[in-house]
Amino acid sequence: MTPPETAPSSRRLPNPAPVYLLIASRVARSVGQGALAANFILELKRLQWSAPSIGAVLSGGILFSIAATLLFGPASDRYGRKPFLAGYELLQCLCAFAGFLTEAGTPSVLVLSILAIAGGFGQATGGGAGAFSPVEQSWLSRFLPDRLRAHYFSLNTAIGFFGMALGTLSGLYPHFFPTLSSPEAHARAVFLTVMVGALLSLFLLLLVPDSREKFPTAPLEETLKKEWSLLRTLIGINALNGFSLGLYAPLMAYWFSLRFGKGPGSIGLAMGGGYLLAGLFSLALAPLTRRIGGVRTVIVGRGAGLVFTLLIPLMPTFFLAVFFHLLRVASNQGTIGARQALSVGLVGEARRGLAASLHNVSMQIPQSIGPAMGAALLSHGLLGAPFYIGALIQGGYLYFYYRAFEGFDRDQKKE
Repeated sequence: MTPPETAPSSRRLPNPAPVYLLIASRVARSVGQGALAANFILELKRLQWSAPSIGAVLSGGILFSIAATLLFGPASDRYGRKPFLAGYELLQCLCAFAGFLTEAGTPSVLVLSILAIAGGFGQATGGGAGAFSPVEQSWLSRFLPDRLRAHYFSLNTAIGFFGMALGTLSGLYPHFFPTLSSPEAHARAVFLTVMVGALLSLFLLLLVPDSREKFPTAPLEETLKKEWSLLRTLIGINALNGFSLGLYAPLMAYWFSLRFGKGPGSIGLAMGGGYLLAGLFSLALAPLTRRIGGVRTVIVGRGAGLVFTLLIPLMPTFFLAVFFHLLRVASNQGTIGARQALSVGLVGEARRGLAASLHNVSMQIPQSIGPAMGAALLSHGLLGAPFYIGALIQGGYLYFYYRAFEGFDRDQKKE
């Protein structure tokens, strides 16, 4: 009689309200991110920005995010999570308001550059909090038992992608609201969408209890050495992943525009479909992490994504290229939750902000190089090169990831 009663309870959250509030805040945030992912880079292109210039501000945004991540992730371990994540939402509000004002007059190159760099505009982060994502991840992990962490991280990722899919529909604003038919009015509506989403996310975050705690027992030196060894391994392997994705992923809207001459409406629908499928894949992979383990789930999903990456530039029509782009985004992004769960699971709770920061930064530093290099290749007419080079490096990432962390799945099953 006991097993049937305890099995369901083992899947229940001891304190579900903070978990669902954090997930809901991600939904609100992700709608604005989806709107920016579908429109911001195309707005820069409309304003006659060159490919190298677009790549440069995207790279600058990633570098700024790296510096902020290294500062705020570890600091949240000491001072609590809420002040930092609330500060991020306020920053998004201010940046969106600045964008709204500049589109009301003559678009300023300086202001738009600041939005791309400080606000992270144009970076598709799956509804995450940009440079403050480690804060969000460590805060969420505080309310989750180890055995459920990968499951709820995958759910959190899925919900973020659904919100981004909704946000990409902002590319269709002019079709439903004739007053937004001019590019300037459309851009203002996009920035307003970001502002509303950030304010709602901020309100929800204020309802979540902070997770600042004292950890009276210092970890053993042997434990710290083991954790740092695992983190160094993760950093090296993640560098391959970040560089491979940076070559083409941030430039997909621009690539579709160059290759097929499509505008925000068509590209927004394509990207929205990708985020929707990514959310569905994340939901499907959540129970899979409990069956085969988080590491194997990553290998299956990212391996499929590698194949789809190779196929995208070979497609002769926009429809076929979009089809494989959707599959690539879904299979790649659907594993984010499993990868995040592994990174925070490598260390004790008092160091999860640091671990999540290193996980992100180890991808962001090489990824910051990618857009500039990818844009340079595109400017020389090498439209397939970023995909082929990226897929080759991604293969190396998958090999080393499995070799390094395959035992992590076995350890989780023992628990």
